[in-house]
Amino acid sequence: MVWLTGLSLVVAMSMIIGLLAIVFLNGVVTFWPRQLDLVEMTGGDSLLGVAVREEAYSASPGKRIEIESRVASGELPADVMTEDGRLVRRLYMVGNKEVLPQPFRWVDIADIASIEHPVDATLYERMAWGAWIGKPEAVLLVQQKRVPVQGEGEGPALEGTTQTRWGERRFERDQLEFAPDEDGTVLVRERVFAAEGTGEARRLFNELHPEAAKRRAVIEHIKKHDIGRVNLGLEQARLRQREAELRRDDIIVRERARLDRALEAHERGRLSEARLAAARERFDRRRAELDAAVEAAQAERERTDALLDAEYKEILVEIATIEEYDDQYRVLIRDVTTGNFAPLAQTRPDEPLRISQVVRAITGNDLTFGQRVGVYFSRWWEFVSEDPREANTEGGVFPVIFGTVMMTILLSIAVVPLGVIAALYLREYAKQGAVTSVVRIAVNNLAGVPSIVYGVFGLGFFCYTVGRYIDAGPTNPWSPGMWFIGLGGTVVVVVGAILSQMFSKPVPGKALKLRHKLLGWSTFALWFGSVALVVTLVATTPFFKGFFRAGLPTATFGTKGILWSSLTLALLTLPVVIVATEEAISAVPRSLREASFGCGASKWQTIRRIVLPRAAPGIMTGMILAMARGAGEVAPLMLVGAVKLAPELPFEPHFPFFHLERSFMHLGFHIYDLGFQSPDSEAARPFVWTTTLLLILIVALLNLTAIAFRARLRRRFVSGAF
Repeated sequence: MVWLTGLSLVVAMSMIIGLLAIVFLNGVVTFWPRQLDLVEMTGGDSLLGVAVREEAYSASPGKRIEIESRVASGELPADVMTEDGRLVRRLYMVGNKEVLPQPFRWVDIADIASIEHPVDATLYERMAWGAWIGKPEAVLLVQQKRVPVQGEGEGPALEGTTQTRWGERRFERDQLEFAPDEDGTVLVRERVFAAEGTGEARRLFNELHPEAAKRRAVIEHIKKHDIGRVNLGLEQARLRQREAELRRDDIIVRERARLDRALEAHERGRLSEARLAAARERFDRRRAELDAAVEAAQAERERTDALLDAEYKEILVEIATIEEYDDQYRVLIRDVTTGNFAPLAQTRPDEPLRISQVVRAITGNDLTFGQRVGVYFSRWWEFVSEDPREANTEGGVFPVIFGTVMMTILLSIAVVPLGVIAALYLREYAKQGAVTSVVRIAVNNLAGVPSIVYGVFGLGFFCYTVGRYIDAGPTNPWSPGMWFIGLGGTVVVVVGAILSQMFSKPVPGKALKLRHKLLGWSTFALWFGSVALVVTLVATTPFFKGFFRAGLPTATFGTKGILWSSLTLALLTLPVVIVATEEAISAVPRSLREASFGCGASKWQTIRRIVLPRAAPGIMTGMILAMARGAGEVAPLMLVGAVKLAPELPFEPHFPFFHLERSFMHLGFHIYDLGFQSPDSEAARPFVWTTTLLLILIVALLNLTAIAFRARLRRRFVSGAF
């Protein structure tokens, strides 16, 4: 038996270590800069790319026989085929989506004539459209300017040299206007070759790229924060006006109903003409006040819109100024396969790439080991600190990390108090009997419910019921009279529950009789009915119209969000916390409780001062298990909160700071999206491993933090024995 249990432990540990090793080895090499291969084919074709991986495949019988004969004659090496007769092929990342059919290309090893590693081959990581692999030819200064015509009937000089800050440089011009202006000038697009040749182009690119990257960052910051602030102000002004209109409509409806009742009373002779006139005057005065308030809100919105529109135009001018300056600096990178250069955009294929569109340039065949390490850590920093690009296959995962950590923290804040309170009641207060046993069995069974069921419940209850109530109030509110009748009935039921509970306990020293049992059951039924009535009153109140009805039909809380995701996962992990807390409470020695009671402490004082502090390590164990499970769940989050791309974080540095209604990105869902929803599966494949590694590290870090805190709590209450 010892050998069997030991073998089981070894197998389990081997599986865990093997899983972690596979994830680590595949994830840690993603950002290592590799060599660029210039591959010449036997058919005369060529490609420039990065070798990704090799695999064996079953070729057609004719090709397999041909390769076997070439291997047998010594024309090809034996490693182009496997022992079972399958051909070996290699996958290359060739990039250049704008000019090549596919960014990845399979090449049979048998079809490769030669492989070179040119020093001038460079991989350019771009902000959009993936990587471009080629050779830099020139750095250009492109600008539009007006130049004089050369003479009568002649256009401007289209080629020549000009003086620049880099000295005398060659230029080319495209004439954009053919009729000269009044001053005898025409508009041309001028391209000044600031650097020509691979070496000079690389040197000048490296000199200009840091400033270009700063300009790109400034533009992105202005678009995200300054324009975002203007849009927020416009939206808030619209909501204030809409809120004033809704308030006017609600009050006018109530005042109209009051006036109609006065008219009805006057027709029946129960209201004098003077009082009817007073009621009409009140209605007209109230409506005029409300109309004035709406007009004031509309005027305030117009003033705000005018100010913000002026600010918006200033921001656009600032962006246009920076972009106009940034648009001058271009780099000409040639694709070795087609001879085309990297275009500015798919719609502008005749213009070379802006320098600011390049994230980094990597000369994979000309890097020292130290430079490779620098590129490696630079890519890692981009991965953990930047936003994703290109359908999440490039860039970083900072919003994903932030959303995962914030959701896990909110999950812990929600599940621990609920679990501890439930466990305290079951262990310390509830009478140990059939009902308590059934509740414990139900709690244990909840741990086995599929997580997607919790997701459906969260979507239906939290998002579409509670969220819609927060946004717009009750769906079918009762009339005020009916609601107050219900309120009176609820008060009667609550009083009945209190009285029933008081008389359900026998006099001390007397035996428990049947009527006490019946009163006990009726107490439970009355309290249950009281809770149901209170929930009904809240759900049907006519005095609550919602907090965000001005924003309708666009939902605020009535849709997927990080708050509902956290609460859904809190329900999912609640059984874990309850069971762990119950075990921790039961482990507290009874002698400590008796000593506390002997000192005159009440039951609650004993729980608060003795039981809970010594059960805290066990409670932390439950929280650790809940965090570990909640952080890795994906199925519920697909329904209640997680999205492929969240343009805004759930936290912003302005009031109200936390935006719990927003959707968020999650590492588990991000891994699923990369693996199964990405438009470019080969580009996403290494990021799947790296993101999985990152998720494991984050969960481990959160758990280690909680474990350290648990160990500190245990040291506080350690006791010695002799």
